[in-house]
Amino acid sequence: MSTPRGVTPDPFDSPTDSLSFAIPCPPDIPADRFPFWKAVASRDGTRLAVPMGISPEECRLYTLGFDETEPHISDPFISITDLRPSGPRDFTFLCQGDEGWTAIAASTPWELTTEIAWNLMVTDQDTTACETQDQRRYTPVIDDTPWPDSYENTFGLTLAATGTRSVAVVQTTPIAEGDLDTFLSGCFTLGTDQGAWSGRYVGAFSPSLSSDGTVAAVDTRLTQYDYTIAVDDQCWGASWPAVWAPVVHPEGTSVWAPVKGPKGWILACDGEPAWPNAYYQLWEVAFSPGGERVAAVIAPDFGKWAIAQDGTPWKTQVDGYLSKPVFSPCGSRLGCCGLHKGKAVVLVDDHPMGNGFETAWDPIFSHHGNHIAAKVKRGGLFSVILDGMEIKRPYIWMAPPAFTPDSKHLMLCGIEKKGPDYRYTREFIALT
Repeated sequence: MSTPRGVTPDPFDSPTDSLSFAIPCPPDIPADRFPFWKAVASRDGTRLAVPMGISPEECRLYTLGFDETEPHISDPFISITDLRPSGPRDFTFLCQGDEGWTAIAASTPWELTTEIAWNLMVTDQDTTACETQDQRRYTPVIDDTPWPDSYENTFGLTLAATGTRSVAVVQTTPIAEGDLDTFLSGCFTLGTDQGAWSGRYVGAFSPSLSSDGTVAAVDTRLTQYDYTIAVDDQCWGASWPAVWAPVVHPEGTSVWAPVKGPKGWILACDGEPAWPNAYYQLWEVAFSPGGERVAAVIAPDFGKWAIAQDGTPWKTQVDGYLSKPVFSPCGSRLGCCGLHKGKAVVLVDDHPMGNGFETAWDPIFSHHGNHIAAKVKRGGLFSVILDGMEIKRPYIWMAPPAFTPDSKHLMLCGIEKKGPDYRYTREFIALT
């Protein structure tokens, strides 16, 4: 069923409605140059946004929705980056104008402008954040409000799941080229939206926060040869020749991190071994949403990759790579994507859900974990794997699939090209 233009039903109140519209190319953009690969769909699938470079000095945002009779083309910008969906039907992005960079958050421009802005993040609660540079000082900005302090450098901006707290690695002391003594004295620490930690380190990497942002952890370099994890400005008692990114338990009750011991890589919890085995490699640690289960990517041997869940390795191995494992919302199921024998694969609960793809994306789960889907690409076209079956579509672009909250439907949004014409479709697949 195709809903007429001008009618936009609530996508979750009437999920069986299939909506589709043609995408007219702007006069300044020939059909063969329409940048469909930059498209972003709104969260409810009813609107589409595409940043378009009109010339090297001019970029505009093209948006169109089911209830809009004509495309809307924004005022000109010098550049548009980091386009993200926000709210049910809106978009947020960074843009460069004559006065500098700023953010347009759900159609509302920030008051702040800066020389450079990057690394835009939009949480599920629509907290908007980015990193900025102005007059050679670096400052994270959260919802148009800069941190109270600026620094020599910042990187790795991280937001709590609730969007209420933020941290980033910061450089507190300038380092002249070749000044090894200053570098080794410790110029880095963890900055927060309330100020920087007192500890100073040779290096700091990969910050992590608990769900509410009250507990923070970061990978720190103590000397040229020693690394450890710092939690709330206190280092673990032991150090190692290498560590990987820490992960704070969702409730903040513990901190876990891969560390390199004498027999290989192990998973440590609060500075003590948490799993019995050591591996050739171990990284990409992930908790289930409630924190009851933990998983990581491991290498049992050189060139062999698998997932370990609660300390038990999966039997399924690949020879390329595996992405960070993803738990279902209920925490009962686990999946990831990867590469095996030159082809993309999707693994779920220690079994392949599909293989032979050009590209595969992380799987997503329905709320109760009874359904799983993954976006894949084969033969230049996008499709979706749903509960182990490939649902082919003629899409040259596809948004990430999404389950409805009641787990009864899967939403797919894609762009199809027929001759010189483009068409956008939102459809809902009924689940049993």
